[in-house]
Amino acid sequence: MAWITAQPIAHRGLHQGAVVPENSLAAFEAAIAAHHPIELDVQLLADGHLAVFHDRDLKRLTGQKKRIADQTLATLKQYRLYATDQSIPLLAEVLALVNGQVPLLIEIKNEKKVGPPEQALVKTLAGYRGEFAVQSFNPRSLQWFKRYAPDIPRGQLASKPQQFLRSHLLLTWASAPHFISYNVKALPTLPTTLARRYFQLPLLAWTVRSQTDCDRAIMHADNYIFDRF
Repeated sequence: MAWITAQPIAHRGLHQGAVVPENSLAAFEAAIAAHHPIELDVQLLADGHLAVFHDRDLKRLTGQKKRIADQTLATLKQYRLYATDQSIPLLAEVLALVNGQVPLLIEIKNEKKVGPPEQALVKTLAGYRGEFAVQSFNPRSLQWFKRYAPDIPRGQLASKPQQFLRSHLLLTWASAPHFISYNVKALPTLPTTLARRYFQLPLLAWTVRSQTDCDRAIMHADNYIFDRF
């Protein structure tokens, strides 16, 4: 898992606003060309497929007032990201594109019942030969991976005071993470400092969007997840 700290990680691919949409095949192609590992988001569709998409609904990126969880493989391809030629990809399509050229950091978006999304992710990743890790804000989701897919590297996402227990890493007993991903603007914190120094857990800072963020990440973390700036 040395890659997790070796090279800055492109947040939702190397995207550029409405020109190269986030979490699109074009953004992932750009990240591959620049030799950056890719961070991406996955969500379970109504038919059991995994879509690479961040928001709960399609409004911001497609203009449609519909939930991503209600979509299927058939309906997904009707929509375009920011009116470009880019559609919402399935994780399987992204795996075929990347094909091990750069590592993948997969955030599983799951605030509901743990099990179905995680099972779908393990099934989709089966046989993939490239390097990857999963991360989640939900420690119960990572606990599922600890129990049923312990060989998959897993990271605990956390942020500033909202959801206090999670953001201050007091629930890591449940997820037993291999690394921590923390909000760059909240660094440094005592929990993350302890995690690095005493538990030897790599610390990723997210999301770096300025030189100030970058300087803070370099000072207080082992690597960072970034947008273009």
